[in-house]
Amino acid sequence: MSLLLAWMLACTVLPVQAQEAGKVEKVRTYEQFLDDIKHERQYIEDLEAHLAGKTAIVKAAIDSRLVRARINLLELHMKFLRQLAANTQAGTTTAEQQQQAIEVLRSQLQTLDTTRRMLRDRIVLPEEKLPAAETAATYSHIFQQIKQLNRVYQINIDSLALARQFEQDVTQETAELKQNLRNRAENGSVLLEMAMNQVAALRATISAIPDDAESKAMLNVMTATISNLTADIGTILGMMKSQEMDTREYQGQLLTATGQITSDILEVDVFTDLFVGWGQTLWNQVIDSGPGMIFKLVVLVLIIYIFYKLAGLAQTLTERTLESSHLEPSRLLRRMVISIVFNSVLLAGVLIALAQVGISLGPVLAGMGLVGFVIGFALQDTLANFAAGMLILIYRPFDVDDVIEAGGVSGKVSAMSLVNTTFLTFDNQTIIVPNGKIWGDVIKNVTAQTIRRIDLVFGISYSDDIEKAEKIMAEVVAAHPAVLNEPATMIRLHQLGESSVNFIVRPWVNKDDYWETYWALTRAMKLRFDAEGISIPFPQRDVHIIQEAKA
Repeated sequence: MSLLLAWMLACTVLPVQAQEAGKVEKVRTYEQFLDDIKHERQYIEDLEAHLAGKTAIVKAAIDSRLVRARINLLELHMKFLRQLAANTQAGTTTAEQQQQAIEVLRSQLQTLDTTRRMLRDRIVLPEEKLPAAETAATYSHIFQQIKQLNRVYQINIDSLALARQFEQDVTQETAELKQNLRNRAENGSVLLEMAMNQVAALRATISAIPDDAESKAMLNVMTATISNLTADIGTILGMMKSQEMDTREYQGQLLTATGQITSDILEVDVFTDLFVGWGQTLWNQVIDSGPGMIFKLVVLVLIIYIFYKLAGLAQTLTERTLESSHLEPSRLLRRMVISIVFNSVLLAGVLIALAQVGISLGPVLAGMGLVGFVIGFALQDTLANFAAGMLILIYRPFDVDDVIEAGGVSGKVSAMSLVNTTFLTFDNQTIIVPNGKIWGDVIKNVTAQTIRRIDLVFGISYSDDIEKAEKIMAEVVAAHPAVLNEPATMIRLHQLGESSVNFIVRPWVNKDDYWETYWALTRAMKLRFDAEGISIPFPQRDVHIIQEAKA
C-alpha cells in the first residue's frame, strides 16, 4: 500500500516540479555548455548506431528522434554562441573560448546541412488517386516536416548572423542559403498551383455529381492544404526578405492564386509588377491574334457605341419616370439614380465588349477590386461622408434651395452631393460642409414648411390704454397684404415688465414673405403708435435721496 501511495505522489508531484523547473531556464557556465553539447552529440551517435538492422517502422521512429535531437543540438549551439557573443562584447572571453566558438560554428553549419537533407528526404508527396483520409494523413506528415524545416532555416539565418559577429567569412554559406530559400519558394509555388488546379477539378466534379462524398472529403483536404501552403510560402518570403532577396514574383502569385490581399501586396513594386504583367498579357493577346484583332476592335467600338446610346435612352426614360412619380424624390436622389442607370448600362457594355474581344474578365475584375480596396483604404473619411450622404438621401431632412442651420452653418443649400453640401450664406459666402458633420449635428430646416409664424413683441407704457393698443395692433396686422387669415393672428397681453406692458403679436405668412413682413410690421407699428399717442417706454429707474438731519 505504501509503495502504491509513493508511486501516486511521484506521478503528481514530479511532473509539476518538472513543469516549474521548465519555466525558468537554468543559466549554464561555459563548461556546462560544452558538457551539454557533448552529451547531445553522443545521444545522436547512439541513435545513428541503432538504425542498422532495424525494421522500417522502427527506423522511422528512430529517424524522427534523430531529427529532433539534431534540432535540439542546433538550438543548444545557438544558446552557447549567443552567450559567447555577449561575453565578447563585454570583453570577458578568452582566446580559447573564441576558438571554441569558431569550432562550434563550423559544426553548426555541418549539422544544419545534414538536418536539412534529412527533412527534405522525409517529405514525399502523396500518390495520385489515394483516398481522402490517406491523403490527409500524408499531408499532415508533410507539414510537420515543413514546420521543422522552417525552424532549421531560421536557425541557419541566425547562425550566419552570429558567424559575422565572430568575423567569420560566410559568403559561400550565405549564397547557398539564398539558393535554398529560392528553391523552396519555387517548389512551394508549384505545389500551390497544383493544389489550386486540383481544387478546381474537384469543384467541377462535385457540381456534376453533388452526392460524391469522396470528392467532397478530398476538396476539404486540398482546401486545408492550400491554406497551409500559403502560410508556408509566407514564412519563406519573410526569410527571403531578411536576406534582402526579391520576393515580388511570389507575392504576386499568392494574390493571383488565392485572391488574398495582404499588406505585402500593397508594396509599390508588387503592385506595379501585377499591372505590368496584366498589361503584358493583354499585349501578347493583341500580337497573337493578328488581323482578327482589327475586326474585334471594330466590334468593341461598335458595342460600346450602342450601349452608350442605350445608356442615354435609359437615362431619358429614368428622368421621365421620376418626373411622373408620386414619390417626389429629392434632387440629389434623382441625380444619383439617373447617374447610376447611365453608368451601369455603359459599364455593362464595356464588359461585354471586352469579352467579345477575348480579354478574360477575371484579371480585370480582380484589378478593379484591388484598386477599389486601395482607394477605400486611402479615403476612409470620405467614405464616412459618403455614408452620411446616403442617410441624408434616404431620410431627406432638407433639399436644394432650402434654408437650413446644420454643421455650425446657416444659409441656403445651393448644391448637394453624396460627400458634401454647399451653403450660400445670407451675406453671399459659399461654404462647403462635409455630410458627416451635418448628419452628426442638429439639422434645422427653416423653409421645410410652406407657411411660417412671425413672433413680434411690442411694449406700451403702464399709463396707456390697453384696449386701444390691442385695437391698433390688430388693425396694423390686418392691413398688411402678406398676412394670412388662416391660421389666425394671435395678439395677447403677454407680460407686465419692469418698465412696460408687453404684447405678443404672432401673424402667419408664406415662408417667402417672412422677413419682408417682419420688417414692415415692425416699422408700421412704430409709426402708428406715434400717431395714436401710444408710447413705447424705455427702461428707467427712480432714485430717491434721503438726507439725515444734522444734530
